[in-house]
Amino acid sequence: MNLTNQECRFDILLVDDSPADAKIFQESLAEVSARVRVYWVGTGEEALEFLHQQGRFRGMGPVKMVLLDLNMPGLDGTETLRRIKMNPALSRLPVVVFSSSRASQEVDRAYSLGANAFFSKPLSLENYVQKAGILVQHWLDYAELPTPVEARTAANIESIEDHFAS
Repeated sequence: MNLTNQECRFDILLVDDSPADAKIFQESLAEVSARVRVYWVGTGEEALEFLHQQGRFRGMGPVKMVLLDLNMPGLDGTETLRRIKMNPALSRLPVVVFSSSRASQEVDRAYSLGANAFFSKPLSLENYVQKAGILVQHWLDYAELPTPVEARTAANIESIEDHFAS
């Protein structure tokens, strides 16, 4: 797992089995915004452990978005996406598919499983930076994101405690 930009306000989980692709994307994100911190895992299994804060990921804070490759060995991106969106604690988490595939059936399947966007991996470094900029601009500057489950749960607990304290 790699961390970049320790001081930030927007944490992203990048799920990609290619260390080279992950490094290029992390560097592209760092080039366009210092507000982003990227956590990288290489498998769907690790992504789910991270999101549930299990095993070696215990104590990791929640992320605001998942960037997910589809074509991975083991638990592939499609099944990882399905499991994220079927889990009530994770279902509202934005998942952006970032895949080398451009097949319309894969795009359609990702959206039918709840993907929030589908980006094809660029062929050049220049285009990686461009797509990273578009991603950051949309999700950080324009989109209103749902409250993380942990914050909603904490607010509900406080509300209940306040009710019984009165």
